[in-house]
Amino acid sequence: MKINNIIGLLLTPLLVGFLVWGMGWWEAPPSPPETEEEDKMASIEGRYLQEYLMTRDPRTGEVPRHRLLAAYAHRKALLAERAPDDLPIFWQERGPNDVGGRTRALLFDANDPTNRTVWAGSVSGGLWRTTNIDANPPNWVPINDLFQNLAISSIAQDPTNPNLLYFGTGECFGNVDAVLGLGIWMSTDGGGTWTQMPAIGGGLFPATPAPPNSPCIIKLVVDNNGNLFAATRWQGVARFDAANNQWVPVLNSLLGVVDGFGNPTLGTNGNFVTDLEIAPNGDMWAAFNADQVYRSTDGGFSWNPASNGLNLTGVQRIQLAVAPSAPGTLYALLSQPNPNPNGVGQTCLGFFQTTDFGANWTALTCPSTTDNQLWYDLILAVDPTDPTRVFAGLVGLYLSEDSGNSWTTLGGIHVDHHMILFDPGDPTRALFGNDGGVYLSTNADNSSPSFIDKNLGYNVTQYYAMALHPDSASNVMIGGTQDNGSHRLTNPGLGAAISILGADGGWCFIDQDTPDIRIASQQFGSFFVSTNGGGSYANFIPANNNRIFITPAGYDDDSNILYISDTPGRLGRLSGIGGVPTFTSDTIPALNGRFLTAFAPGPLTNNRLFVGTNDGRVFQVDNAGTPGGTTFTNLNFTGPGNWISSIAVDPADEGHLLVTLSNYGINSIWETTDGGTTWQSVEGDLPDMPVRWGLFWPTNTDAALIATELGVWYAKDLDGANTQWRPTNDLGFANCRVDMLVTRASDDLIGAATHGRGIYTSDYFSLLNQCTASLTLPGNIPSGLYMAAEFISSDGTVADRTTVVFQAGEYIELLPDFTAERGSNFWALIKDCTPSASRNRDESIAAKEVLLLEEPPEEDELNARNDEDPTDLPAELRLVVHPNPSRSQGHIHLELPESLSVRLYLLNAQGMLVQDFASGFLSAGAYDFTLDAAALDGGMYLVVLRTPREVRTERVVVVK
Repeated sequence: MKINNIIGLLLTPLLVGFLVWGMGWWEAPPSPPETEEEDKMASIEGRYLQEYLMTRDPRTGEVPRHRLLAAYAHRKALLAERAPDDLPIFWQERGPNDVGGRTRALLFDANDPTNRTVWAGSVSGGLWRTTNIDANPPNWVPINDLFQNLAISSIAQDPTNPNLLYFGTGECFGNVDAVLGLGIWMSTDGGGTWTQMPAIGGGLFPATPAPPNSPCIIKLVVDNNGNLFAATRWQGVARFDAANNQWVPVLNSLLGVVDGFGNPTLGTNGNFVTDLEIAPNGDMWAAFNADQVYRSTDGGFSWNPASNGLNLTGVQRIQLAVAPSAPGTLYALLSQPNPNPNGVGQTCLGFFQTTDFGANWTALTCPSTTDNQLWYDLILAVDPTDPTRVFAGLVGLYLSEDSGNSWTTLGGIHVDHHMILFDPGDPTRALFGNDGGVYLSTNADNSSPSFIDKNLGYNVTQYYAMALHPDSASNVMIGGTQDNGSHRLTNPGLGAAISILGADGGWCFIDQDTPDIRIASQQFGSFFVSTNGGGSYANFIPANNNRIFITPAGYDDDSNILYISDTPGRLGRLSGIGGVPTFTSDTIPALNGRFLTAFAPGPLTNNRLFVGTNDGRVFQVDNAGTPGGTTFTNLNFTGPGNWISSIAVDPADEGHLLVTLSNYGINSIWETTDGGTTWQSVEGDLPDMPVRWGLFWPTNTDAALIATELGVWYAKDLDGANTQWRPTNDLGFANCRVDMLVTRASDDLIGAATHGRGIYTSDYFSLLNQCTASLTLPGNIPSGLYMAAEFISSDGTVADRTTVVFQAGEYIELLPDFTAERGSNFWALIKDCTPSASRNRDESIAAKEVLLLEEPPEEDELNARNDEDPTDLPAELRLVVHPNPSRSQGHIHLELPESLSVRLYLLNAQGMLVQDFASGFLSAGAYDFTLDAAALDGGMYLVVLRTPREVRTERVVVVK
């Protein structure tokens, strides 16, 4: 099964060579338990090819991920400036909270003598921690969603000072579907705060193979003397010189010990370290891509080859494991290019053991000869007490109890393995990190160990697409993910997922007129339809490997027709949905062999469709639902000829379009107001990064939201080169890639499908449609957003270190006694919102109601409740913060109707962890916690309660 014809259609011979050279080290897709090898191969090719084409810079043919460094800096500067008219768009995390994702880094925290505190790093979901890995659920908490990079590749701790923690970033075993790293971070207080360490290599390396901020860290290790070493993709092995606050090179695979990094004659593989290990006796071992194994016996100052007996002919990746109970015993698994000419993966070239410190290696038996992603899935670990027991994680998980002479396949755990870590205090316990997240075994010494899923609350799901139920306030949504199929979410807050389909999920839809009609998909355009609200799905479009891997599609709710990107140059349609579905596919001469990459049904004209292509063409399609009768009209898009990622159509004017492109190095956002006669770029000041989706504001089509590699950004005025874009991911949103944005007409809810942190929603625009007619705001005005359809009148006070936004449709009246004190932030916006039917036209409203905070009970009510008989348990879960606003001391009141494992903590407006109040198992009853508001800066905070079933949040304002 090949898709070489796609490569031939879309790439020049030069780029074909580039792909073939790199494909052995590009990312492969994880999946449910394996089916046929060819299907796995096709998925690998399909994913990296699509992502490469979507994001490559057309001038260089490369994916310049390092340019995100400038985008990070730009975003940081904008958030620091806090322009007076920035919008406070708040996001809510929706989950799923029970689906894990690709995890390459795990650490038992040595600061916890019970070894129950565990750190986990996701390749696109950030750094997480639980203080009780044995709990069900473990109550995972994201440490800081606003780290400049969320691709955590390795975590290490100093054995001489456990308060020193490090993590490295960058998903290095892959090129195009991987996530850019940003060097190494350090904590000196046990993980409470983190700072970025100096870059490795400075400016000595060429910019293209090795950006100066060391964006690809393979592994971090700390020796018994507290020396930190980094294994990198481009810069070999380096040691951190703490006295001079700089990195010192110690090993390069082609030159041995080197003095500097800047040898431009070397290929990038010359510095690609695939593994770095420290033995119990202090010996260090390093393995290199396409080279060999090295050993150091003097703390990394000198290195010697230690590969005698290894079959290095044709070797690609080398993975090592040291026996903790026998430092002279090591294992090595070597991978080779897949001998299957149809495949691009790697299989086991050989499995070897040494018992004499690498002087001689003996060939043993490969754990598997069919697992074919060893450049991507490969990890070894030796039992801490028995040097003959070794685990091998490939696509599957294997165990040998006779030094690798024979192997047993282990089940009951997700496939695609990247990390195995034994509990340092208990050799029967081990953690496993794979594409399904985190698993724990408490009988790892058994010949057939069992595994416990530890992913509840570990929200690192990578979504490609999502859809919202049309009903106002509905919590039903569906989405398609990488690795973990398609899901349905139904909870009002952060909740669990209900599985719809397996494999890789793709584009999906809920009919906005008849929501019992739902559509989900799998890779290569396999589409399924449900007509009973998702109770069951039937496949009406089989997969075709000549389609785009995650197949773009569009759905016309009025005519019940699904349109898909079929094979090159063809438009596919599934008509009759809800009745007797029929699939047809037309060759479109106007496409001239191009792929369709974006779809938008016309909101005003029946059977009208707007489409984009992989080379930057935009067409208006009339009679789109008529097989053989469609008319394609070229809209003369004058933007760059690259991947059209989305098209948005003004619901009141089909001549007004917003088009986005996802490639680096181009103007990514374009607008036409005359049906394509003229186009103008509205890229404005947006930094150079892929834009994967665009959406007009529900309330204003002169404004837009976009999905980027760095969260969701907005522009309040699409004004050509003068357009100003601002990030929204400083209030509740993770700093990660977003693949799709959707909106719901009934209440203007916005949904965001992130590729690494699940689904988020924002009701900011919903609030715009539910505001009061007018507001009178007296007295001290707490921080917050205040909206009125007509006017706001105030004689109140905006205190120092308070942020207040007035937003009114007609005017804002500041009466003579109104005061905004020095040090305050006061914004006044003239912008429409729709009056809520629940309020009278001239009604005034108290400030604490405007903040939408729950009315707290009176103090005596709380005291009375605490004095009640403990057998009189609360009827429902309740979280109250009072007083609100708080000036000196606040109180958090929690009522649990049943015994639960909980995590209660405080976040600031930037999403950073400020304080933990409770973590663990609490019995049913009432609890009170003190909030020391006097020690906090003024502003808005979130009290967050996580339980196995839901997440509750309460906003609290601290005033000074």
